[in-house]
Amino acid sequence: MDALSLLGSVMGLAFVSGLNLYATVLTVGLGIRLELLALPPHLADLEILAHPAVIAAAAVAYCFEFFADKIPWVDTLWDACHSLIRPLGAAILGASALGSVDPALQLAVFLLCGGVALTSHATKAGLRLVVNQSPEPLSNTGVSLSEDAVAVAGTWLAVKHPLIMLGWTVCFVTLAALLLPPLIRLLRVQCLALAALGRSFFSRSSASAEETLIDQIPEALKEHLPDNLSNRNDTFCVQAVSGAGLSPGRYHVGLLYLADGRLLFVTRRRFRVVHSEISLTGVSSVAFEKRRLLDRLVLTYEDRTVSLLLWKRRQNRGEQMAQLLRARLAALQADGPAILQGRSLSKTEGGHHE
Repeated sequence: MDALSLLGSVMGLAFVSGLNLYATVLTVGLGIRLELLALPPHLADLEILAHPAVIAAAAVAYCFEFFADKIPWVDTLWDACHSLIRPLGAAILGASALGSVDPALQLAVFLLCGGVALTSHATKAGLRLVVNQSPEPLSNTGVSLSEDAVAVAGTWLAVKHPLIMLGWTVCFVTLAALLLPPLIRLLRVQCLALAALGRSFFSRSSASAEETLIDQIPEALKEHLPDNLSNRNDTFCVQAVSGAGLSPGRYHVGLLYLADGRLLFVTRRRFRVVHSEISLTGVSSVAFEKRRLLDRLVLTYEDRTVSLLLWKRRQNRGEQMAQLLRARLAALQADGPAILQGRSLSKTEGGHHE
């Protein structure tokens, strides 16, 4: 039971350290110092956290994190800087709790705690990216305060009720295994969007309208695209990210192209190329929305919407793409009655022939 309690405590502390390392250390240190938290025998080696120097350092760092974590996008930069600090700190914390034991066991706990902390840190960072898409800051502040509360409560639970915390940690890691793939895709999209924004800001070359609508095509996708895209002025082929309503799922990076009256999104998924055609015949409206990091192209159907995310560029090519799509929709609407009339005439002529 002591071994299981120790495992629950160190894994629980690793989990909350991935959310907020400084709050975890500060909670344990102040709790011991003020005699609000009595360490069980299997955690006696954590008495070092009650040292005044450790408490002071954790308090200063937590004050910086408290304010940085409440500001949209600043919190993302803060999380990026702590991608190594939190897992490493959690691993050291877990190994320190063991005291003098077999080096192999100490290394195993070091790796286990680091992995758990990295999982909780990555999940937190990904979820904060989703929250940062909201234009208002209150949701960001609310999530940050909730994370602080979970870190403090989880620290207390890991010390006082390690078996309960062990169960919560196992459930979280299992759930994170399902959430991490889309969150990792989102993190990749955000990094690529920031890189594109930087290139657009520092680029001094002025490309023509046609050049801005034809991006460089990866070798793996060239055989899946028409050959004459660059020779036409009524088409586009640009890097885009799948959004809501598209069959590959959210946050897949690929190419969006319009050619021969067809709008298709091509991407790689699970080592194979996936085509997703967006039927223009059912589209009722096309909208382009400029946003802070990624622009958004929205196609409205009668019962749903399809959205695609676009990198920032100096040229307003998102609006150019929307204009090309609107022109194509107008042409389809103009051709529709003529096609129906032609079919009706064919049926009538067939009846006279009989």
